[in-house]
Amino acid sequence: MANVFKNAYLDGTGSLQDLIPAISANHEVIVLSLRATNVDGTNSATVDVRVVDGSSGDSYIAKGMTVPAGASLELAGNSKLVLMATDKIQALASATSDIEFFASYLEIED
Repeated sequence: MANVFKNAYLDGTGSLQDLIPAISANHEVIVLSLRATNVDGTNSATVDVRVVDGSSGDSYIAKGMTVPAGASLELAGNSKLVLMATDKIQALASATSDIEFFASYLEIED
């Protein structure tokens, strides 16, 4: 069993994009941090972040959540998110180039 720490970056746009792509078979992921940072110094923006569950559907972590100008939000809070094979995390922002997403996670191979 191999454990590998990884991270992912995404510049938010108006359409859902993969922040963490679909997890490979025989792998699991523990998301340690999931952050949205508003790099616009003037305007607030909103974010949507969802887990796409390959077996049972989608679940939003954030829906229309406001990120104030120049601020960051930790979307996983004090929790950890667990992703199984075929699951992924997608994100979008209300204003292109205003939000930068960052995820830190541990990938575990069974």
